[in-house]
Amino acid sequence: MSNVLFVGLGRVGLRSLRSFRELVKDVTIYAIDKDPSVGRLVGGLSGVEFYVYKPGVLSELAKKASLAVTALPSSVAFDMISELVKRGVSVVDVSFFAEDPYSLEDYVMRRNSVFVPDAGFAPGYSNLVVGHAVEELGAVNAIDVYVGEVPLGPAPPLDHVVTWSPLDLIEEYTRLARVVEDYQVRFVDPLESVIEVDLGDLGKFEGFLSDGLRTLIRNVRARRMREVTIRRPGHLSKMKLLRDLGLMSKEVVRVGDVDVRPADLLAELLETRTPKDVECLAILYIRVNGPSDDVSELAVLKGDPESPAIPTFTALVQAYTAKLVYEGEVEKGVHPLEDLAEFKKGYEDYLRSKGVGIAFETARTLVERANP
Repeated sequence: MSNVLFVGLGRVGLRSLRSFRELVKDVTIYAIDKDPSVGRLVGGLSGVEFYVYKPGVLSELAKKASLAVTALPSSVAFDMISELVKRGVSVVDVSFFAEDPYSLEDYVMRRNSVFVPDAGFAPGYSNLVVGHAVEELGAVNAIDVYVGEVPLGPAPPLDHVVTWSPLDLIEEYTRLARVVEDYQVRFVDPLESVIEVDLGDLGKFEGFLSDGLRTLIRNVRARRMREVTIRRPGHLSKMKLLRDLGLMSKEVVRVGDVDVRPADLLAELLETRTPKDVECLAILYIRVNGPSDDVSELAVLKGDPESPAIPTFTALVQAYTAKLVYEGEVEKGVHPLEDLAEFKKGYEDYLRSKGVGIAFETARTLVERANP
């Protein structure tokens, strides 16, 4: 495979590039970001050429690359990925876009390329765990995914630390969540109820239904399936208040002589007014129930302000996935990580080498209660 293109060098993209550079030594990497100052951050990496994003630069560099690794805001990701896919470039992506990745399948198959969507933490590694569990069990009754990044200490004013795109964070509270009940997909308001979650030694949390199942809904048959995003107690009532006040709206509001999109304002405030010096845990706990047995896995990564937990975990998964695609290990087509269960041991070994704790059997009993 020829050169590799990295598009988007934010919290995740830059870490993905650095991790991929460690994994794959002898390849030329073209890196694109809209912020010129990012060039200084990759200047010391051998074999990396940096370009400031402007019209035409993506199409020009796509001619030189066979693989693109993308980490973009959800609002722009799908259009840029579509352009790459239509040019025959394989893509490994972590963007939380709302569109169906399989809508690009015809282009991918005609070009003999690969598209791996949601190649991050959750969705991402969570899909890999579920796919491997389904192979192990053969049939599935229920799938519960508990996921989140929680500060280890107080984090006023929202009891949360923003470590990835604040606009995509807001999207978690506004986008309807898909769950599966009696084999049927149901759309629910993510903040319609608060779920109290006790993870034993890890602590007691609150959670909400989030739209992280995504491709699992299409690819895994289960009677019941859901993702619960966990937060520190007290967080969700604050976010619901902000949403109810309209501060998560994307509709333009006239304030004096200025047009303001409330979600953009809130994103800026989340970026600038929430704490940056708090250590966090990225927690992923998955329980898959089969007809005669259960499979569960717990993955935990501790982060700090220099290496925040979820962006780091996400970047590690994306970089390893990109390595597999680069080396020709993934068949052509659209393949979210539930399709890559055969590579799970390799992912585990790599993540453990980077400080991720992974356990398959735990003594903890998860206790849960939902409050309207």
